[in-house]
Amino acid sequence: MFDKVFQAFAGNRCIVDGDRALTYAETLDLGRSLIAGLPEARSLVVLRCSVSAESIAAYVALMHAGHVPLLLEAELSETLSDQIYATYRPNAIVDPVAGSVTVTDAPPAELHPELALLLTTSGSTGSPKLVRQRLAGIVANAESIAQYLELTADERPLLHLPMSYSYGLSVIHSHLAVGASICVTRKTVMEPGYWDDLRQHEATSIAGVPFHYTTLRRFGEEKLSLPSLRTLTQAGGRLDPRVVSFFGDWAARTDRKFFVMYGQTEAGPRVAYLPPEHAAAHPDAIGVAIPGVTIDLVKEDGASAASGETGEMRIHSPAVMMGYALERADLAKGDELGGVLATGDLAQQGEDGLLRIVGRSSRILKVFGLRVNLDEVERRIATPEVEVFCFGNDDKLQVLIHGTLDPIEVRKAIVDAFSLPPRGIEVRRGGPVERTASGKVTAAALQTAWEQAA
Repeated sequence: MFDKVFQAFAGNRCIVDGDRALTYAETLDLGRSLIAGLPEARSLVVLRCSVSAESIAAYVALMHAGHVPLLLEAELSETLSDQIYATYRPNAIVDPVAGSVTVTDAPPAELHPELALLLTTSGSTGSPKLVRQRLAGIVANAESIAQYLELTADERPLLHLPMSYSYGLSVIHSHLAVGASICVTRKTVMEPGYWDDLRQHEATSIAGVPFHYTTLRRFGEEKLSLPSLRTLTQAGGRLDPRVVSFFGDWAARTDRKFFVMYGQTEAGPRVAYLPPEHAAAHPDAIGVAIPGVTIDLVKEDGASAASGETGEMRIHSPAVMMGYALERADLAKGDELGGVLATGDLAQQGEDGLLRIVGRSSRILKVFGLRVNLDEVERRIATPEVEVFCFGNDDKLQVLIHGTLDPIEVRKAIVDAFSLPPRGIEVRRGGPVERTASGKVTAAALQTAWEQAA
């Protein structure tokens, strides 16, 4: 893709960053200048990313040259960065915003011929565990996204998601695939500058995680009343159906489109989407498989789940990762999954043909021997104004709420709804839980918030 795209769309505008606008040819030239000094041989290169023209340009130049980039946020702490450096011993570290290229004394990495990209797993940006992706999978997923979103070269998405996050990177890939222009902002939806950038660039779409859309709903639809804005996309976790319905209704009334999407970094990342015409009426669904992807629901006994039955989602896709890497030697491994990924998500397919996630196989506790689905507890208690986080062990269900709900009433509601013994439930109310740049909540952040709420 990176060869053909930058030839085919050389004169198209590629990146707009503030007052700067770069064509595809200029973007590639900038990227080449930013990575000058790298070894000529194919190498393992850490790219310290930010939402900037320089980061995107350096990334496409690395991919174009055949290096294998490992994407890390520029703001990732020194402790976590050093842990990854020590594990994988990169041949070089590129910080395009700082304008630095550091060639290390590590021996050449043994890289599988198909290995093209390394990403940290979703929600764990400091973990040494990496997702190994091939170029063919990146291209297939980008083209599929462009197909169901009906992207053209006229698109101007406003990018604020980290590019080291698979969702943010997929926005870049899918728009590059059609020769579109990517507008970047370093502001958040909470800042006036975000809306200034949205207007200045006449952005045609925005992409966000649940946190962003919950915030946008509180602002009211007038914030989105911009003539250029045509499409909103959401991924990165389950969005409250009431919020989905709100935006689905708004989009239908204003002749726009609101896409709810499901995916995993390990799947390339996009797997399913909810056609916009279903958003208002079926806000609890993740929809249908994207073009080129097949989704099977498999029961515990290995049989296929019938309509209305629950099964684990199993993905068949050319974009499924090659496998995980836990150490440097793993970078030489080939494809370990054969295009099939067991997601761990439990889902049902209704008579309407739409898929709905009902839980996660790893999100099941047995509190005093009674099975409880943590996702279901969160769904029962949470509102658009109140966040609920459930975790714990088989001795106790721990529930952290951020909002105005009374912990005593929440505990009683859980007891009544799930027939759990009160002594097996602890509810605390605390402040907001710290999130990663991609809007995720890590286990460490949740534990910290729980302890502070005590």
